Amino acid sequence: MPRDLEILFSGKGFTERHGCALPLITIDAGGYPRAPLLSFGEVRAHSGKRLSVAVRTRSHTAANLIRRPQAMLYYIGRRFCVFVQARAGHGRSCDCDPERQIFPLSVFRVKVDRAATREGPVEILTGPLFSAAQPDGIFSQPLFDELGKSRAS
Repeated sequence: MPRDLEILFSGKGFTERHGCALPLITIDAGGYPRAPLLSFGEVRAHSGKRLSVAVRTRSHTAANLIRRPQAMLYYIGRRFCVFVQARAGHGRSCDCDPERQIFPLSVFRVKVDRAATREGPVEILTGPLFSAAQPDGIFSQPLFDELGKSRAS
């Protein structure tokens, strides 16, 4: 994973209350992709090869990560998009929020997509964003701390 993105996922995005929504693509039982939007409070990097994510316990996302452990997390930046393909390990119950499960992700491929030189100075003006009236709802310090203690498999 690019070092800048690792730093962002390691805590910078959380401490800055970065409002970017991070789609986590999983595949459901019918073979269709699903894309819940996670916040920087629900994703944490342990290294360039290991992440942890928190998802709702009885969600399609949790079931999909158990059934098919492949996932793709992506980040849309101003001048590039990063697609992080990963394999999920065994999820566990979250100690600080019983409505969530924490899954370790092992990164196996990263693609950085930028505009070609011939396309000129192209920028993405906005991507999916969260606007929270109560930012603590998507930026829980106890949850982010617990994501930091997770072990990737």
